[in-house]
Amino acid sequence: MPLFFDRGAGSTALTILMLWFACAATPAAAEPLTLDAAQRIAMERDAGREAMESESSAMQDMAVFAGQLPDLEARVGAVNVPTDSFSLDAVDMTMLEVGVMQRFPAGHTRELSRSGYESRALVSDADARNRDRRVRLEVERSWRELDYFDQSLALLADEARWVAALVNGAEAAYTAGEGAQTDLLDARLMVLEIEERQIDIERERDMARADLARWIGDAAFGARAAAAGPSPASLPPLETMLERLDRHPMLQSLDHARDVATNEADLAAERYKPSFGVDVSYGFRQGSMNGEARPDLLTAMLTFDVPLFTSNRQDRETGAARSQARAAQARRTDLARELEASLRAQYSRALRLGSIVDLYESRIQRIAGVSVEAALASYRTSAGSLSDVVSTERRVLDVRDRLTKARKDRAVALAEINYLAGDLP
Repeated sequence: MPLFFDRGAGSTALTILMLWFACAATPAAAEPLTLDAAQRIAMERDAGREAMESESSAMQDMAVFAGQLPDLEARVGAVNVPTDSFSLDAVDMTMLEVGVMQRFPAGHTRELSRSGYESRALVSDADARNRDRRVRLEVERSWRELDYFDQSLALLADEARWVAALVNGAEAAYTAGEGAQTDLLDARLMVLEIEERQIDIERERDMARADLARWIGDAAFGARAAAAGPSPASLPPLETMLERLDRHPMLQSLDHARDVATNEADLAAERYKPSFGVDVSYGFRQGSMNGEARPDLLTAMLTFDVPLFTSNRQDRETGAARSQARAAQARRTDLARELEASLRAQYSRALRLGSIVDLYESRIQRIAGVSVEAALASYRTSAGSLSDVVSTERRVLDVRDRLTKARKDRAVALAEINYLAGDLP
């Protein structure tokens, strides 16, 4: 947009122009951090996941390495050299020899070794996916805790304003000789209790913020969105959630670990078979024999293992590998039962907390205001005491805080369910 500056307009126009440039140069305020953004930041900077990805990459490289034949072995030297003259043409069998040898591992050892490393890479991949789920869960847990503490402090701030007005009224009544000193003391004690609770909650909020900072760094100390948002009102059927457990990355990791153990058992069985080697050499001879040049010599040999005494070698290795495979299957079964029990517990917890939230939300607004107003009316007519008003308000505050905590606990339970059986990758 073009601007026209009139020199005759004086200092006012110059001031307006400077303000316009200052506003144009000022960057827009940063948007408050949301829960989804915090989870993305946490996953991007997670060193644990990076380590698992590096392990997977290493196993993939090892799989390629394990599938190759051993390197050729070369041999160069002099054979049958006489020690009296060290001449290369004095004796018929003296020669310079060049040879190569290639080893061939037993049976399907190479294929099985490659498959084993590929399964190990899949273990690391599954662990990385589980790490993503765990990071998202921990970030949401800390985030919901911060939401709860912020809302508790807001409730206490409202309460502090209400009690301050109550104290002022009690002081005025006591000064006018119409109120009891105990009423004034009760009101002041409630102010003290509120201040103490504020200090405790601020301390716990700082601890929750420090936990969040572990995952997202300095962003935890910036502006956050007002709240994480409401939790889903309903849950899928429990049976549906139980069916999803088989897709959990921790179980997939143990599935691949079981494959690794089974592969080791197959690999041990292959070692009952002999490994082979082919050795080929060419000997260069000098000098003459009966007036003619000595012919060069070619040597070819086949070598192989003889696995005859297997009781303390192959038998032991095979038995150990099969035991490892059984152990891997047992760990998988045990973890599946543990995850199922955890899912059932969190599902039940979420349902019960949902009922508590519904109960409080449907009655608290109607009962709370009426209870406090009734206590105040009794106090004004001298039928009740100020301590009754203070006690009623304290109970109302406690119920509102329990509602806030129930919402937070339900949201955390739903996050646990999502970690166990959600539609996450």
